[in-house]
Amino acid sequence: MKRIVLIAGFESFNADLYRDAAKLAQQRCPELEICVFSDRDLAAQPEAVEAALQGAHVFFASLIFDYDQVQWLRQRAQQIPIRLAFESALELISLTQIGKFAIGDKPQGMPKPVKFILDKFGSGREEDKLAGYLSFLKTGPKLLKFVPIGKVQDLRNWLIIYGYWNAGGSENVAAMFWFLAEKYLELTVGEIPAAIETPNMGLLHPDYAGYFESPKAYLAWYSQRKRINSNGQRLSEDTTSLPVVGILLYRKHVITKQRYIPQLIRAFEQAGLVPLPIFINGVEGHVAVRDWLTTAHEQQQRRQGKVEILSLSSDAVKVDAIVSTIGFPLVGGPAGSMEAGRQVDVAKRILTAKNVPYFVAAPLLIQDIYSWTRQGVGGLQSVVLYALPELDGAIDTVPLGGLVGDQIYLVPERMKRLSRR
Repeated sequence: MKRIVLIAGFESFNADLYRDAAKLAQQRCPELEICVFSDRDLAAQPEAVEAALQGAHVFFASLIFDYDQVQWLRQRAQQIPIRLAFESALELISLTQIGKFAIGDKPQGMPKPVKFILDKFGSGREEDKLAGYLSFLKTGPKLLKFVPIGKVQDLRNWLIIYGYWNAGGSENVAAMFWFLAEKYLELTVGEIPAAIETPNMGLLHPDYAGYFESPKAYLAWYSQRKRINSNGQRLSEDTTSLPVVGILLYRKHVITKQRYIPQLIRAFEQAGLVPLPIFINGVEGHVAVRDWLTTAHEQQQRRQGKVEILSLSSDAVKVDAIVSTIGFPLVGGPAGSMEAGRQVDVAKRILTAKNVPYFVAAPLLIQDIYSWTRQGVGGLQSVVLYALPELDGAIDTVPLGGLVGDQIYLVPERMKRLSRR
């Protein structure tokens, strides 16, 4: 029996989804044991986590930042043959090793041919490298098979694994387990489906079955959409004169259909605002704000010949305010959180060009409402969700809710407070 141990941090609300993926994977591969934990289990049942890690063949971790948890895991995972850590503290990411590919404490970087390919997916700007890397994930594995370097096969497999994980959803996570089982654990799985993909950046609305790939297309649909009341009558509404608010959302939360997202969108509509809900992986926050959102101020400056954003898209739309539900720095997102302030000047330049309020209002993802209302926002939550965005110029940081059990719950009074503001 081969064992995979998956520990998901900052998303205990997805633990059931990953357990469903584990059951699906084990149906086709009974010789595979998959143990799923969240970072909350590291405090609640450390003995069970430690027992699972002992003798494990694959260690998988994502979104774990707490220093004590990182150190605890490092001590217990470093002997596991295959170690995969994504979007976590650098001390944990440095453990990554799969076959001949390893990141290590002093990473030497990717081979030169791989760097050459990766450079073709970015804009050339330092702040866009992470966003370019995510674009590379979709086609990089196919291109790497033409690069004649010994380590590239394991690097290619690492990219494929992250591609499954980043795509999200139980089917993709199950396929990731199958890929690991067949490629590295010598188990027979059969045909492994390709990742079910969604855009890295896009827009959504609870009344639309699918995603929009540009803000202009979204607003065109929004102004013409059919709204039906409880009696089946069509409602007409002129939204052209209403304020538009850009809302940055976690793509993974959209893919996993977190219930708070449609609640938040409806709350803005009930307040007489037009929501512009943009989902991103996290690292493209500045790209969405810089290229997809414009303002009356920016347009006036451009008419006067003062063009500060050269990459502004022809599909950009005017907004009156921007709300981030993600936290973290605007440039770099979760991947930039360990170097706070590094890209503050870039963020400042982008937000100054827009010249509209930039709010940060997010639910607490690793803290329940009970502890929040009695003890306040926890230290780690306070830093990544509120303090780091304030370095960029965010204002009115409003906690919108927190966990109830393993589910994200929004407090209605908090949503009203935000929309009224």
